[in-house]
Formats: sequence, structure tokens, C-alpha cells
Amino acid sequence: MRINQKLQDEIRAHAERAYPGEACGLLVKTETGRRYVPCTNRAKSERENFQIDERDQAAAEDLGEVLAIIHSHPDKAPMPSMADRVSCELHELPWGIVGWPGGEFEWFKPSGFEAPLLGRDFSHGLLDCWGACRDWYAREGGLQLPNFERHDLWWEDENGPSLYEDNFKAAGFYEVEEARRGDMLVLQVPTIGRPCFHPNHAAIYLGDNPHFASEQAPALGGSGPFIYHHMAGRLSSREVYGWSMANRVKLILRHRDYRP
Repeated sequence: MRINQKLQDEIRAHAERAYPGEACGLLVKTETGRRYVPCTNRAKSERENFQIDERDQAAAEDLGEVLAIIHSHPDKAPMPSMADRVSCELHELPWGIVGWPGGEFEWFKPSGFEAPLLGRDFSHGLLDCWGACRDWYAREGGLQLPNFERHDLWWEDENGPSLYEDNFKAAGFYEVEEARRGDMLVLQVPTIGRPCFHPNHAAIYLGDNPHFASEQAPALGGSGPFIYHHMAGRLSSREVYGWSMANRVKLILRHRDYRP
């Protein structure tokens, strides 16, 4: 996508104002031409992520047709991350990235990209433990599970919702006593020095068979049992299901429509 120098300057100026956080905004087609609409970034970790304020988005949509989503990469090249590419597919719109400082632009558009099950980058609310479980069930079992809206650190709010406990029945799961391949384990994994009031992590129990039907995966050492999961700050992976993880399990859930 090409935009004129005035729009480029406005986007760069917004990136500079937001630095060292990520700027975000929308390119809108109005009756008088294209317009860049700066938006508030509601992400808690705004240096690494962005979440467009819903009110700002609604106001931009009132002006005209949204043509593209724009955001900045502070202290990084404007190359799309894995999370950027996945989110671009979900929004079905072109994306623009500006690197700041520097002001270099990169544009990309939906192309059918899917994040691999193994080795995916972590981005809460998109490529996280629930996202990994959803994609595993879709690709390994043909199930389409809901994608609940979730804000980072929701488990630290003692009076807030417990997302896994509150929603698993509506998503088609029921509790069981012992795990078999394809069950979902819900764990409570606290961060050192921070509160954790709700079960906040999910993993797929693989039993003694760590292989995937939908994706080439290297051999995995150990005798099992194994799990597939995605921890914050790590790439998604398969691991031996050991005592330290089993000791944190709060729920063992089986989906009514999954057949191992």
C-alpha cells in the first residue's frame, strides 16, 4: 500500500509521541480522502504489544471505511512478528508497521498464514496457552473452539472472573478424574513475587504419544507422558509431564466432541 508523505509524517509523529511504547492507529477512507486516526494503546505491556481502544476504533469507523491497521515497533525493525501476521489474518485488513526511531515502513496483507503448533512466539490474547490449545483441537481434532477475550494478568485480580473455570462447560468440556490423550489440563502457575488467584494455564495431555498428525515434529526424548503447551516468554513446545506440572493441575477437562 502507498500513502502520501503527509500521512507518513503523521504516523511517524505518533510513533515518536508513543515511544518507547507502541503507537497504534487506523488508516481510514473518508469523503475527503485518506486519514490517519491515532488510537490509544490499551495493552498493559505497551512496549511489546498493542490493543486499540474500542472507543477510538468506533470513532474511526464513524469517519469512513477502515483501510489498514497501523502500529509501531519501538527499537525494532518494522518486520511483522508472528503475532502480527496471525492478527492480520484475523482482521482481514492490510497492516502497516513503522520502526521507531528511524521511521522505516513495512506493509503486509492477509496471505493465509497460520502459526505452527510448535515453536510459535508468545503473545497474550492471541498466541498464548489458550490459543495453542484451540489450534491443537482445530488441527488435530477438527474442533472449532471459541476465542474468549482476555486481558493480560487477569488471574491477578482476586475479584475478577476465573476464565477457565467459568467458561469450560460452554466450550464443550466436562471434568474427568484421570487424563487421556487429548484432554486439556488447567493449571495454576504463579509468577514469582506476584499474586495468582485463578487457574491461568492450559496444556494438552498427549499421553505416551508426542506426535502430531497435522505437523511434522522432531522426535522427543524421554518416556512420557507428554504435554503440549505454550508458556509466557517461551516458544510453544512439547515436554515431559512431570511432577512439578502435575502438582499445579486444578482441572482435567475432556471435550465432548474430541475422539482420540
